[in-house]
Amino acid sequence: MFKSKLLILLLILCFFDALFTDVGLQLALIQEANPLIRHLYEWHIVAYYLVKLIFPLALMFIYPYIRQKLWVQPCLTLTVIVYAAVNVYHFVWLSYGLTYVAGHA
Repeated sequence: MFKSKLLILLLILCFFDALFTDVGLQLALIQEANPLIRHLYEWHIVAYYLVKLIFPLALMFIYPYIRQKLWVQPCLTLTVIVYAAVNVYHFVWLSYGLTYVAGHA
């Protein structure tokens, strides 16, 4: 059960990573550094979100087949930690950016 909660948490963190990036791009607070993701974002917002979420969804699908491998749990845990840190980073710059925009409006 713990592992499935990590998979759901990863999906949620990936969604918020995409959402925070989307808000930052919409408000011109940031620029997307990844050329592939930037192209997808400029092409179609739905494609952007689908690509951002396809990897955690694919992992949820294949997880039952790979969960016994010794490296899977540590990698999943590390990935969740990294995405949590990315989301904290996004939240901080978004908070500062919105404060800056509000102060100069």
